[in-house]
Amino acid sequence: MENGKLQKKWPKVSEGHKLQSRKRILLFSVFLLISAFIWLLNALSKNYTSVVEYPLVYTDFPKDKVFVGELPENLDLQINAHGYALLRYNMFRKPEPISFDVSAFNLSRGQDSSRAYILTRYLKDQISRQLPAELQLLEIKPDTLYFQFAGKVSRMVEIKPDFKYTIVNQFTIKDKIMLTPDSVEVTGPDLILDTLAFINTESLVLGELTKDFKDKVRLKQQADLIYNVSRVQCSIELERFTELQVLVPIEVLNLPDSIIIQTFPSSIKLNCKVGLSKYDRIESYPFKAVIDYEQIEERAPTLSVSIQNLPDYLLAYDYSPKTVEFLKSRR
Repeated sequence: MENGKLQKKWPKVSEGHKLQSRKRILLFSVFLLISAFIWLLNALSKNYTSVVEYPLVYTDFPKDKVFVGELPENLDLQINAHGYALLRYNMFRKPEPISFDVSAFNLSRGQDSSRAYILTRYLKDQISRQLPAELQLLEIKPDTLYFQFAGKVSRMVEIKPDFKYTIVNQFTIKDKIMLTPDSVEVTGPDLILDTLAFINTESLVLGELTKDFKDKVRLKQQADLIYNVSRVQCSIELERFTELQVLVPIEVLNLPDSIIIQTFPSSIKLNCKVGLSKYDRIESYPFKAVIDYEQIEERAPTLSVSIQNLPDYLLAYDYSPKTVEFLKSRR
């Protein structure tokens, strides 16, 4: 009986030890956290030197000039501050962009008048005024900012559509894709505009066109360029197309006055595919089928025929024969 009582007491003793151990661990953890907190407060009360990345925006460029190229979007600022301030700005506050007024400074220029630079140490006062008072600015990286300027010019530039589409069978575009306006006034660096041939619309996928299309489309933006309009009216008018055949007499190029050339046959059959609105123009259009006397080779039985003076609105064409026999004689 006594052994049984002792066995019943042992579990209670074991549970008591466990409870005491848990209390000790909890008490130790509390003191550890308090110690860490006191250490952190003491550490944050000291001054530290750190590098903080700040965004940079550029304003007020010279009015008759345009900036080209790339500039740093951020400055690395070496600052001195209390640990509290550094912690707050690194963890809880997004830095406000630093504004750099370009025209407020005399930029240094080298041999190339289009290139200029400024040492960032001259920006220290301007940047310091934009920083919180608790941050002391020590140094700025990079130590130099480089600029490249170009003359600002304006001129009219043609607009070209950038569309992907197919057209339902037996139809075609009546004239062309119409854009209103068909050109845009572009302002920007002269070194870009001097070689700029056209401005595209934004890429547009139209799918299969089964009827006329009309809508406004945006112009594709290009860096450093400003347009006087941002959108243009686009119109695509469809019409049926047809095929017809015309006879075109063969002409001889570079023929000496003393030579007569007779071809067999004397004309070719030209098969044309055009929109219905152009049908009447084709019948009277001055096509040219030509052979070149200077291409005659000795004992060659035939000459190649080529077609010239084709209209822009011709959708497709074919002709026969491609070569003709000829008879040469003297006058």
